[in-house]
Amino acid sequence: MIAGGPPPGWRTHVPRLFAVLVVLVGTGLVAFLVSLGLNQVSVTGRSTVTLPRAASPTPSPPSLSDIGRKALSRVVTVEAERSSNESLGTAWLIDSDCDFVTNAHVIYGAQTLRITDRSDHTHTVSVAGVDESQDIALLHCTDGYQPGSALPVAAAALTTTPAPMVVLASGRATGQADLTLESLTALHQDVPLANSDAESDPQAPSVYHDMLDLTGARIYQGNSGGPVLDAAGSVVGIVTLSSPGSDEAFAIPLSRVLAELQSFERRA
Repeated sequence: MIAGGPPPGWRTHVPRLFAVLVVLVGTGLVAFLVSLGLNQVSVTGRSTVTLPRAASPTPSPPSLSDIGRKALSRVVTVEAERSSNESLGTAWLIDSDCDFVTNAHVIYGAQTLRITDRSDHTHTVSVAGVDESQDIALLHCTDGYQPGSALPVAAAALTTTPAPMVVLASGRATGQADLTLESLTALHQDVPLANSDAESDPQAPSVYHDMLDLTGARIYQGNSGGPVLDAAGSVVGIVTLSSPGSDEAFAIPLSRVLAELQSFERRA
């Protein structure tokens, strides 16, 4: 043996050391690639490594304001001309035949009726049906106006309070915002009707039964006939009364009058 030479058995240890070195280098390479954010890394002689992907964010549901703004194109101003005055109210599109829902008291006694759309174009209408006792009316546009798809309606009766709602109106009729956020606070309310002027409809009810109670932003006289939309964007009520001394208003539940309105549609 030569003095200072390699120890006995060194040839058998070299392959083991080399194998350990390969493993360490391979492990370091995987860690480096992972740190670079690669989704999949393949190492020779090893199975593919799959890295977790970031979860996609869940889209937020549309706000009531967004729902209301999307529906406003189907809301119009009702102009009712009488011998001594003109009154303004709100109506909304219920079907594809250009029929609009409003209150009977909005059109009572009118000698001339017309609607004005969101582009300030005026259209002639006729009365397709009216029920003073329920305070509902259906107006049919007769000049070829094509306002787009009808607002969806909810046929089922409401059962839960409180519930967020959005009320739409003709800003021209109210002189205020055309969209207000409300809360449905009570169902099946009886509301006495205050004494009105001499031109009021004698067939109108003195008490409104089974009404929806709304609180929130102020609702005005020109809101009459406007739609109340739920969080799904469906019409659930028709604004009819507002309290002059508070931010409280009342609406007809659509489920109560929908069948009658649909019968008016068939007659139009």
